[in-house]
Order: sequence, then structure tokens, then C-alpha cells
Amino acid sequence: MSRSFFAWRAGLAALFALVFLALAAGCTRGRGAPSANQASPGALAAGAASTAALQPLPLQDAGVGAAGHPGTASAEDHVIGAGRVLGNLVVYPITSRTQSDVGPLIALDDALASGAAEVRESGGAGAVNTLVIENKGTLPIFVLAGTIVKGGKQDRQIGQDFIIDGKSQTPVDAFCVEHGRWTASRNGVATGGRFQTSEVMAPSKVRAAGQYKKSQGEVWAKVGESNAAHNVAPADGTFLASVDDASLAKERAALAARIDAALAEIQPQGDLTGLAYAIDGEVRGVRWFAHHKVFLLVQKRLVNGVALEAMTARAEAVAHRRPPSSKPAPTPAAVDAFVQGVEREAVSEQRDTRAANTNVYKESGSAYGSKTMMKGSPTAGRPAPTKPVSQDFTSK
Repeated sequence: MSRSFFAWRAGLAALFALVFLALAAGCTRGRGAPSANQASPGALAAGAASTAALQPLPLQDAGVGAAGHPGTASAEDHVIGAGRVLGNLVVYPITSRTQSDVGPLIALDDALASGAAEVRESGGAGAVNTLVIENKGTLPIFVLAGTIVKGGKQDRQIGQDFIIDGKSQTPVDAFCVEHGRWTASRNGVATGGRFQTSEVMAPSKVRAAGQYKKSQGEVWAKVGESNAAHNVAPADGTFLASVDDASLAKERAALAARIDAALAEIQPQGDLTGLAYAIDGEVRGVRWFAHHKVFLLVQKRLVNGVALEAMTARAEAVAHRRPPSSKPAPTPAAVDAFVQGVEREAVSEQRDTRAANTNVYKESGSAYGSKTMMKGSPTAGRPAPTKPVSQDFTSK
């Protein structure tokens, strides 16, 4: 054969080699190494080995976010950080450097502990879907939808966000999470129609049934499913049976501590304004607040609620003999897409509460969204903030 043929063949082989090397390099870059805020599945499995209940499912770490920035995606002026995989749960920190100071607020738990607040039944006979919160202090009280209050004539969850101004009492929406009791005595102790709070937020499905669907029947159904998954069967059907169970509380506290530890790694801490989470590879919720100090008021309740929800999902999978999820952890960009899917929709409802806030609602095919807007108060010399105090996005 001619020299030109051999030269041609050698050149073609060299070209194929270059293409192969380029593809191999691209695949290596696509896999990437876990960042400081990400843990590899192997490392997480080792960390969870000491707690059998926290064995990780085969989720992969959250990957590269929007615009090519590792582990971050933008939701308005908030940044969704890299996901931390904790078993079947992935937690994403949300930060902001353009925060809005909405003025002093106090959490309902703190107000109750100091005697500055009272939660009680509405009127003498009471009403299932209404409670009264009295603020005896001067600081406005911030109450999250899904806050569980126990006592009165039956345990309830608060039906939407409320901001209760100082020296005022306000009727608030509520949904029963205890099907079989209507008496002012709980576990043999008289309640006087008064309530205390639980430190655990209602899981997203229980909360959404009340806050977004306004369905008392579905709230009861979701409470029943949760209790059944954890093999608790209280005579009164209260959701607090799962919340207060000693072994479940111990497991929940362990997982909540790991969530808090992941959030504590964010620096500067003052930028941390919320969190998002996914369970079994599906985004379940995203929530952020106008300011870091508002997030701190509710962080414990949110984290405890996320921990219990992850535990419940795992228990349901075991009860139904479903195999562990093989879905990869959603990237921060996927979390942002979840948010933007709701934000693109028109406002579906605006609820002007009798408290110091108005709640604005939207809905997409896969999720609900709400924004809590504080009203101005001429008597308190408070202008209406231009940004929401809270923004919530919850899967259907």
C-alpha cells in the first residue's frame, strides 16, 4: 500500500484517541467530588451506622446548581445551597444577603412560656376550626401554619400563618388533629380550655390538608396514616401519639441534631434565612423568611417537623414493603425549579386575616405556595414591610 494510505490511517486513529480522551474528561468533570457541604453516600452510611434507624437510602448527593455554580441556585434574592444527604432526607440551606428587617417578633412558644400569651378555645362551647390567641405582651407573636397545640377540648394545628399584635386577641384558623375527644380533660388532667404548643411542626401532608385544602376530613386521614406508619393507635386518634412517643422522640432528636449541625456549617450564619428539603428524591418543602432572626424563632419547630416527616416516609415504605428509593437527590437547581413553578402562577387567593397579616396563595400542578405579608400599624408607628415575612412552598 502507498505511504499516503498509512499516513491517513494513522491520522484517523489519532483523531479517535483525542475524541475518547475528551469524552472521558467530560464524564469525570460531570461526576464531580462532594463539596464541604456535601457528604458522599459512603461517608453518610458510616456516620449513620451507630443509629440503625438512620440507615441512608441509596440517594446520590445533590449536584451542580443553576448557572454552573456548584451546589447553589437562585430563588429571587435567596440562594439554595448544596444538599446534605441524611438517609432518605436531603436538606438544603437557604441564604440571603438582602434581608429585610420586619421589626421585633416573638415566637408563640416563648410568649406562652413567659405568660405573655394564651391559646384557648373560642367561646364557651368552643369551635373545632377556630381558636383564640391572646397576646398580653407588647411584641407581635409570629405563629406558623402547622403549629400543633395540645390541650383544650382536642388537639389542633394552626391553619395558616398569623402575626398577633401586642395587647390584642385574635381568632385563628385551626384544624383538629385528634379525632376522638371533645372534652376539657386530656389524659385525665383538666385543660381549662387552654393549650400548650408542641415543639414539632405538622408534616407537610397534614399541614397542606388544612392550610391549603381546608379539609378537616383529609387532615384526620393524614394523621391516621402517620400514626399507622409508626404503629401507634391511640384511642382518641391524636397525632401527638406519634410526636410524644418516647422511642420516636429519641430518634427524631438524633436526626434533628444532624440537620442543625449541617445548617450550622453555613458561614456567615447571619445569612441563613431558611431551608428546603427532599425525601426519597422528591422535593417536599421550601421555606425562607425575611430575616435571619425570624428564621431563628422557628428553626427548632421546622427542623423537628422535617425530621419526623422523613421518619414517617421511611416507616410507610417499610409498612408497605416498598424498596428504598433509588432516585438521585434533587439538585439545588431542581429545588429552584420547584419554587419557580409556583411563582409563575397567578394569585389564587388572598386571605385578609383578623390578625396583623395578610396571606397570599398560589398553586401549581405539583405544589402550593403562600406568602405572609405584615400589615402596617399606624398606632404602633409601623409601616407595612415591602417583603413577605415568610414564604412557603409545599408539595402536593
